[in-house]
Parts: sequence; structure tokens; C-alpha cells
Amino acid sequence: MKKRIRLVMALLTSIVAIIPAYGAGVVSKCQDGKLPLDDWTFFQIGIWFDVPSSTSNSNVYGLKTGQPFSSGIGRVYGAEISWLAAATDDIIGVQGSWVSCFNEELKGIQAALGVCFSKKELQGLQASSVNICGNLWGIQAGAVNVGGNIIGLQAAAAVNCGEDINGAQFAFINVCNELTGLQASFVNSAQKSRGVQLGFINMSRSSGIQFGFLNFIKDGFVPWFPVLNIKF
Repeated sequence: MKKRIRLVMALLTSIVAIIPAYGAGVVSKCQDGKLPLDDWTFFQIGIWFDVPSSTSNSNVYGLKTGQPFSSGIGRVYGAEISWLAAATDDIIGVQGSWVSCFNEELKGIQAALGVCFSKKELQGLQASSVNICGNLWGIQAGAVNVGGNIIGLQAAAAVNCGEDINGAQFAFINVCNELTGLQASFVNSAQKSRGVQLGFINMSRSSGIQFGFLNFIKDGFVPWFPVLNIKF
């Protein structure tokens, strides 16, 4: 009997010693709050934001869908399609919803009828009524487009607004901080232009090539001139 008790105590002592080491290993893998990449599922359904809880930090290789909402700090490799809001942080593939899409980073396509928002970076296509992103490598297509550093194209029915544009803006009104490329609209405005502005009214604080009815370059030799104004 004593031998059995000693054996049980030895086993319990071993388990107690092992648990902290095992726990430390798990924490080190998940310190960003996400599951390890080798822990994944091919299909997942969300009901509300982070409901069920398994949707909050999961990895989905396949389809994640919101009925009507899906979200989480995890990753989707494939497609996230929801009725009202698709809002998982990291997407490689397609993110779509009837109303809104939100993420931190996306490589692929983000599309909705209402609002698309990519906080940090989007590489690919963002298409909705209102598009907002941090850094864009690709295309924004919508009624209103807002972005930070844009390498690619902003195409809108109404307004394009960007910090630094390396590419082109097409809309009724284009606004940016620094332009390297082309602005084409009724009204174009840039703080600094290393490209071409084509519109009815073109405005630049310093430098640029402008074609339009009225062309303003504040620091230019000729501050305003019709048809054509240039400063290098």
C-alpha cells in the first residue's frame, strides 16, 4: 500500500513540475494572442463579434462566414464572407460583405456595398461606396476613397483623398499631399506635385505640370495661368 502511495505521489510531483514548462511554451507561441499556424480549421461560422469564442483568434484555411457577423484577431487564408460585417484582422484572399468589411492587413480583395476599412495595409483591390486604408498597393474603387501612402490607383465618383500618391487619382475632386503621377478631375489639389494635373481647376503649392481652365502654382514664377502652367 505504501509503495502505491509513493508511486502516486511521484507521478503527481512529476506532473506539477511539467505543467509550468508546458504552459511557458504555449504562452511563447501565442504571445500575440493568436493560435499557432499549425492549429487551424477549414470552415468556421461567426454569429456576433468574437461569438463563438473560437472565432476570436483562430486560423481558417478555407471559408469563414458571419451569420451575420464574423470577427477576430486571427487569420483567414481563403475567404471571409458575411452578411453584415466581415472583420477578421489578417486576410489573404477575399473579404466580402453586403454592408462592411474591416481588417488590419489584407492581401487580395476587399469588397462591400457600404464601407471597406483596412487599418494598416492593403495589397490588391478595395471596392465599396467608401474605402479607407492605411497604405495601399493596388486599387481603391468607390464613391469616396481615403488612403495614406498610395502606390497604384484611386478611382472615385466623388472624392479621392491621399497622403502620398505614386500613381493616379481619378474623381470629381482629387486631394493629396504629394503627387508623383497623374491627377485627373474637375478639381485637383496637391501640396507638392512631381507629376501632371489635368482638370478644370488645378492647384499646387510647389511645382508640377498643369493643364486646365485655371492653374495655380503658389510658388511658381507665374502663380496662376490658364490652359497650361509649369514649374519644375
